[in-house]
Amino acid sequence: MLNFDELTEKEDITGSDVGKFIIYSDICTYRAQKNDEDFPDDKKITQDMLDQLMERIGTYEEADVLECYVQLQNFVKYAQAISYAYNQQAQNGFCRLLMYMTQAQQVEHARRMIELLPMIMTESQFNEMRNPGELARLRGVAIVANNFPCRPKCLDAQDHFIEPEIDCFQEMMSLEHAETMADKIEYFRNDLMLDGLRYQNAYNKLFELIAERIEIPEFTVFCTDTSELAEQIEAFNAQRADMENEIAGEGEEYENKKRILHEIFRPIDLGEIEISESAVEAVRERLDDIRVFRTQMNDLVKLLLPDRRK
Repeated sequence: MLNFDELTEKEDITGSDVGKFIIYSDICTYRAQKNDEDFPDDKKITQDMLDQLMERIGTYEEADVLECYVQLQNFVKYAQAISYAYNQQAQNGFCRLLMYMTQAQQVEHARRMIELLPMIMTESQFNEMRNPGELARLRGVAIVANNFPCRPKCLDAQDHFIEPEIDCFQEMMSLEHAETMADKIEYFRNDLMLDGLRYQNAYNKLFELIAERIEIPEFTVFCTDTSELAEQIEAFNAQRADMENEIAGEGEEYENKKRILHEIFRPIDLGEIEISESAVEAVRERLDDIRVFRTQMNDLVKLLLPDRRK
């Protein structure tokens, strides 16, 4: 923790000393706004303290270093807002992806339940059936008498029972329908969710590297929390795995729906957005020169963006 009294006792105060103190002041203010219980109220930094320190800067070179920290201060305010916006973008894309998969899962669950019900046949239909087939053997058969007092709508011209179909609303939420929207769902996955996460992670990693560079570990308080979305993605992958066991049908129909699940709702691999060590080292090297805080921070974010994969 930076100590105001120790700084004022120094014979020569550098631009870096004052710059770090300004950054630390913002950290304390931010923690206080978040009602951080670990924030010591008796250590709040006042504008009078900052003014006293800034008056001790005596050379142009040290003033130039201080200006670099001021620019870093401005960047943090901007970057925090941008990082949060990308977090919301990622959440938006994820929620839409989850919605479409959950809808398709509910349809398959309903279809599966129907498959487990006995097949309904009239007596004449059952007598005509030579081989009940695997599905009939699994479901069993419920036989209804042919002597209805009047011909019901559930019988066709041959007196065969007509099985009810899933309504059109469920069909519009099915796996087959999801395939017709493949481009849209891919947009939610890649352009919204994964791109949002790529940028958010890049900003968070940059904050970590800046904390290391200026030797203020508390600087990472400005990072956007990613844990909630990571947990949601883990739950998505588990739900998707369960769905594989809920696909209804058999033969070609079953294999087609399983293919759609694997292509449209494939597992979310956060390894796709990992930042390479070479990118981290490149940014760490650029941060050696304090002047990078002036104009090159957006370039550092771009360096930390992993390659976009399809």
